[in-house]
Amino acid sequence: MSIAIKVNSLQSVNPAIGSNVIIQIISPRRKVALQLIGFIEGKSLIVTPPKKAIALSPSSLEGANVKVHIMLQSRICTFISRIVKIMPEPYNYWHIAYPSEIEVSNIRKNTRVELKMPVAIEYKDSQLALAREIPNIALCTDISMQGMGVEAPCELGKKGDEFSVSMRLSLLDIDQLILCTIVLRSAKESEPGVFQHGFEFVNWDDDSKVLAAAYIYRTMLVNLGYLDK
Repeated sequence: MSIAIKVNSLQSVNPAIGSNVIIQIISPRRKVALQLIGFIEGKSLIVTPPKKAIALSPSSLEGANVKVHIMLQSRICTFISRIVKIMPEPYNYWHIAYPSEIEVSNIRKNTRVELKMPVAIEYKDSQLALAREIPNIALCTDISMQGMGVEAPCELGKKGDEFSVSMRLSLLDIDQLILCTIVLRSAKESEPGVFQHGFEFVNWDDDSKVLAAAYIYRTMLVNLGYLDK
């Protein structure tokens, strides 16, 4: 994420109703996922209760200091606040004190997410493919819109070599197959028998870009705790 800017009004960032909200209770330490119901400018925020029980009574939560993260389309709002009131009836919701200062961070286009995903890699050049035997399946350890990190038991090639990579990205419980060209930019042995490679994506087609962007964005939200796996 980029350097955060500070604002003092939620209205200036206009979070949508239903936005994912992560509240980190400072003491006792808990992290709960909620959703934004709405806010009254300068007064309070109203959020849904957690879907899962957190083994804390309303009386112990009221007044607790919290760190709040609100997920927007391409930004994250973060601020320190406290739980003012928990309303169990007639509809269960929480009142959160309105913050005096809000940090807004933009999610960069080159945001890189960590993962463990098998990918199939082969040389683009058929002669190199015959001359150099490499493992067909390797492990993708991180991915961004610019490139990917790949772990393999041997050095896959030389800097500048072109490869084809195919990977299955799971979106909305549907496997999406992406096939694209990558160029090897770096390779080093991180430990005996383990080589880390840095690849750059080239000649992306528009459909692959859209699928990859959606996958990276969703994975980032899962890693941050904004979404369940």
